[in-house]
Amino acid sequence: MITIAQRLQFEDVFPDEKKEDVVYYIKKVSKETLLRTIGFCNTNPTTNFDNFFTNPTLQDNIFEKVIRYSKKNNIKEKPILISKYASLKLSEHILAQKDLLEEPISIDEDELNLFKAFLVINTELNNNQKFDNLNSDNFEKLVDLTLTFKFPESDLALFSNDDLEFLKLIYTTIYKVDELFKFLNSNDDFVELKVEFLKSFNTDSEEEFIKHMKFLFGKLLESKITKNYTFEVDDGSALNFLKSMSSENIKIDEDFTILKNNPIYFLEDNLFSIVNYFFAVDKFYRSTKFKLKEIYESKESLKKKYGNFFGFFNKNFSEDFLMKNLLDDIFHKKYFVKKPDTEKELDGEPDYYIRYDKNIFLFENKDVLVSKSLKSSGNIDDIHSLLESKFVKDGKKSVGIGQIINSIQEIQDKKFRFDEGVNSDKKFTIYPILLIQDRIFQSPGVNYRLNDWYRSMAKEKLGTNYDKNYIKGLTVIDIDTLIFWAPYLKQKDRHFKEILIDHLKRMETHKKINASTEQEAFYRTNKNLMEQLGSISSRKIPFRIPTEDFVQMFKEVIVD
Repeated sequence: MITIAQRLQFEDVFPDEKKEDVVYYIKKVSKETLLRTIGFCNTNPTTNFDNFFTNPTLQDNIFEKVIRYSKKNNIKEKPILISKYASLKLSEHILAQKDLLEEPISIDEDELNLFKAFLVINTELNNNQKFDNLNSDNFEKLVDLTLTFKFPESDLALFSNDDLEFLKLIYTTIYKVDELFKFLNSNDDFVELKVEFLKSFNTDSEEEFIKHMKFLFGKLLESKITKNYTFEVDDGSALNFLKSMSSENIKIDEDFTILKNNPIYFLEDNLFSIVNYFFAVDKFYRSTKFKLKEIYESKESLKKKYGNFFGFFNKNFSEDFLMKNLLDDIFHKKYFVKKPDTEKELDGEPDYYIRYDKNIFLFENKDVLVSKSLKSSGNIDDIHSLLESKFVKDGKKSVGIGQIINSIQEIQDKKFRFDEGVNSDKKFTIYPILLIQDRIFQSPGVNYRLNDWYRSMAKEKLGTNYDKNYIKGLTVIDIDTLIFWAPYLKQKDRHFKEILIDHLKRMETHKKINASTEQEAFYRTNKNLMEQLGSISSRKIPFRIPTEDFVQMFKEVIVD
């Protein structure tokens, strides 16, 4: 379940004690404890104020302090000490320090100073969030609060138990890396890009890269099960591969940029651990874009022929290769009506279009970058501005939702240029879909907010042609979810439509709260809020990737 909980901060537990900065407390903890804490927090996300300490007396003392604070401030839900975000921030501070304490003073001192370091980080995170301009409407205020809390963390995991999300990330990353290599192999112009990209991982061939990547993924999956956060490697080639993802020059950054590029750290020469499971997997696709950009920018011939990197990558790969190949595979049957292929894209042309029976699925693809300052700002105005400029209108230019509404207008006016079959007297049900390449936009509240804007814009522009029964709400779906669900979507033609209908119903339905106690009302309100604001990727479907299919993806590293 997606949850929002209060972060426990320094003043809550130690109101009469002077608060120092994070580094002050880190320097009082032994180096070995600090380095192992990074991996431990990854594998034990349930660690909290009530199970943090080894010494029972110290644990009881801290527990009483938190309970006293909670009662005094009428806090119903259990506060949290360690969030994924706080754990990363502590990891960054630890790895950025060169002068760490070699020998521990005592276990109690180590644990108490670590505890205080987490509290200081939580204080800083809480202070960064700004609530000045939240919507005055009670429900819309909750939407704003959810966006403010969850958006900065959504490139990690949406759920407190992230096991399925992690499995999905590995599955989809392998798929996307495979597609990326197919793309780079499809044109002689891209050979140098591929060769230099492989060298950046200390590998000489695509086969060697894939083998080491999948071996690491296998180790990470094993770690998830066993809770063991250290890994030993003896193979020299594998060791060089891992070293390409490690650095001793870690610096504090508001979006963990250096940690994302270096998600591996070494405890000993052959013993390593990871900063974050998601960062380690993202290194192979999500972070790849920036490595490819660096290489691309050094090739004048590529820039001259294809223009700026992001224009090239987003159009040539993300849209025309990755998205098109995936959707063509899902909607592969001959009776699906698609827009005709043209040499040159026409103005206002949908990125992808499917008609089946009396249903139309309109896709707009968006591969959007989010600035690190905005991601970490916790400012609702900044988040709204980003969503509007990237998905609604950029200056005077319609993008995303604006383009979708223009296509709907053409269909309603019987002047659609890309499928003559809809320019008849028949009534068609239209399902608008915003396909995004980055999972951060599956953050709770994003689809709800964009759908709210889309509905208002559609009513205004379409006028009497607007019919809610035939023009459905906006679904925002990420490419990873489509990849993960593809086998299920291909089983039955109706599956995709059924998932969309279920998601839209949950998102657009306000439920009344009936409860006998305040605590029950709070629980149900939170549950209903997360149900309504949840992304389509958080919806449960009656399908799981067969184990044999998943295992087959690791055929290069499985030893009989």
